[in-house]
This record gives sequence, C-alpha cells and structure tokens, in this order.
Amino acid sequence: MNDLFWGAVTYTGDPVLWSSIVIILVAVHYLLDRKYIKFSRSEKHRKMLKNFLLLIIPTLFISLFGAEALKLIFQVPRPCLPCPAPDCNPFCLESFSFPSGHMSTMTGVATSIFLLMRSRKRYLPIYIFPALVGISRVALGVHTIVDVIGGFAVGLAVTFIVWKNRDSIYRWEDEVI
Repeated sequence: MNDLFWGAVTYTGDPVLWSSIVIILVAVHYLLDRKYIKFSRSEKHRKMLKNFLLLIIPTLFISLFGAEALKLIFQVPRPCLPCPAPDCNPFCLESFSFPSGHMSTMTGVATSIFLLMRSRKRYLPIYIFPALVGISRVALGVHTIVDVIGGFAVGLAVTFIVWKNRDSIYRWEDEVI
C-alpha cells in the first residue's frame, strides 16, 4: 500500500508525464491563439500560458538532459536492484542514480510557476510538490537523499538560468508563438 502511494507521488515528477503535459498545453495555446476556444479573459490566459511554455520547455529539456549527462559523468549506482533480478525493486531503473531526474523535473516545473506569479510569497507552498517527489524517490528506494538534493539543485539552477536569459533566448518568440 505504501509503495502504491509513493509510486503515484513519484509519477507526478516523471519527465515523460511533464513532456506530455507541455505538448497538451502547446495545443491549448494554439487553440486560444486561433480563437477556437472563447473565454472572457482568454488574452490574459493566453499570455500567461505563453510565458509558462517559454520558460518550461527549455527548462524541462535542459534539466532532463543535464541530469542524464551528470548521471553518465558521476556514474553513481542506484541503491536498488532493477527487475528481473531476485529481490528486485519494480520502481528501480537500470540507469545511474545521481542526480534524480524526477526531482530536477518537478523542481523545474515548480520554480517556473513560482517565477511567473506576481505575488511570489503566496506561491511558495508549491515547493511541497518537489519535496513530496523527493521523499517518494527515497521511500521507494530508487535514490538517496544526495541524489534528490542534486536533482533539486539541477532543476533550480536550470530554471533560474533560463529565467535570467529568457530575453536573449526568445528574441524570435513573437513571430513564432
């Protein structure tokens, strides 16, 4: 039962899930932009969605590939045995452990939302979600606390770098999006 709960929590930080969500949000943005969906405040929502997508797309891409590159550089073995080994952990992947890709993804998403909100102090509790994902990764035995902290640092650093450089990265955005 505990593994079922933590498995569901850990899934919320899955890079594949967030990539799928971003694809859906791009489609929604397109529909809002083309006026296929009518809302009374659609311009405000379209602009907010556009800013989120312009921040989250490079953040997810860079943090995912950055975490994978760091895994190859450090080559820290996972603290679990992947299946089909005897006494295997069904949540254990056959990749290296440091840093946690789930944690870097969820931290990037939370930090992107946090940075885009005007009254940021009110949105600070959004970091409960990355914390829960980090706890779930340790509770499932697929990462150590150091892996989770490393994933948090990667997600946070990448998001802030993209945020600080967004003007130079997206000079073309008004023509394309």
